[in-house]
Amino acid sequence: MISRRLILLGMLSGLAIRPSAALAGADNPLRNRRERRVEVPDVAEFHRQDGQRGFILDRTGEVWLLKPLDDSEVLALASQRAPGGGTSFVSDWGDEVIRVSSIGAVTYYPEDQPNGVIAEAWEPARELSVANASVDELRERSRRAAIELAEAFGRPVQVEYGAAPREGLGVMVEAMDLTVSGMRRALAEGAVLNGLQRTKILPSDGPDIEIEGDLFMVKVDPLAGHAGRPSSTRIARALMAASFPA
Repeated sequence: MISRRLILLGMLSGLAIRPSAALAGADNPLRNRRERRVEVPDVAEFHRQDGQRGFILDRTGEVWLLKPLDDSEVLALASQRAPGGGTSFVSDWGDEVIRVSSIGAVTYYPEDQPNGVIAEAWEPARELSVANASVDELRERSRRAAIELAEAFGRPVQVEYGAAPREGLGVMVEAMDLTVSGMRRALAEGAVLNGLQRTKILPSDGPDIEIEGDLFMVKVDPLAGHAGRPSSTRIARALMAASFPA
């Protein structure tokens, strides 16, 4: 894992040295920097070539994190070899989010540009970290989540959570936020969830989703930061594929 990360860091450290052959002659923001080496900060804001809002990429941990500037949710990315070379970084629901070429060029795949758009390092940014939370804040978030889900479902839905270390309570709160968001999205997309009666945020050794009867469980690693919980999209897709007998 460490050796692979070092290789990828090396790839990104060469970002913006020269354009790829496919972009020769195009309006390429990498072209003007090809004569000098540019070191990319471990946490950097990337600018999209098409002028739309880009993203923050955080490479300080073993799991790379990406936050679109037009969204509040942070994505945890897994790396895999890209077709034709380079490395793809995919979301926890399996979609490619960015690709880093062998020369360090970055391509971003947002929803509005499914075929990809070139991105370049723009400026240093702050590390993407989960805010701390107290037991009272987790309890209050659980109460509000129950109200929000009751409004979305048109009936009561019980919200529960398991015991977690104090330093991991912020991740528990974030997981609750994403669960509510994912459930709302699933309902909006037509998921039939008549039999779902309870949802629980459960500490575990890694992010996962599990269903037992009328209970929908979102498992999190409270000590893993943003990488310790499933995304709202993964939650929504799990609900879309699930069956909850009424």
